Amino acid sequence: MRYLPFLISLALTVYALFSCIQTRTEDVPYLPKLVWLVLIVFVPFAGPIVWLLLSRNARRPEPPTRRAPSASRPVAPDDDPDFLATLERYRDPRMGGSAPPPPADPEPEDKTPKDPPKKKPSKDPGKQAPTESDDGKN
Repeated sequence: MRYLPFLISLALTVYALFSCIQTRTEDVPYLPKLVWLVLIVFVPFAGPIVWLLLSRNARRPEPPTRRAPSASRPVAPDDDPDFLATLERYRDPRMGGSAPPPPADPEPEDKTPKDPPKKKPSKDPGKQAPTESDDGKN
């Protein structure tokens, strides 16, 4: 029982010493780091307690500051055209979207656009082929 104050002081000193050593130099409050180390080691009870109280208050995060959006990159994923292009493959064709792209071939093909053959319109409007309606009736 008579060694209890010594053990408490030793434990507090060791804890505060490791806390001070692991703290970044720019985060040390009020005094240089070396001065804090000397105070923690050579001033029993008071040195470690003052370090722990002041370092706890110094570690409180500052409120976040809002930065202006950068013109070089999008702010949100829905503003990023590259991200939106990757979503096309997940679109459900039944919901009115385009069909999913075909699987990528290992060999690159000629990327020139291929136009479907166009029908030449008839010169006589009465002789044009009838068009089918999409009403489901034949």
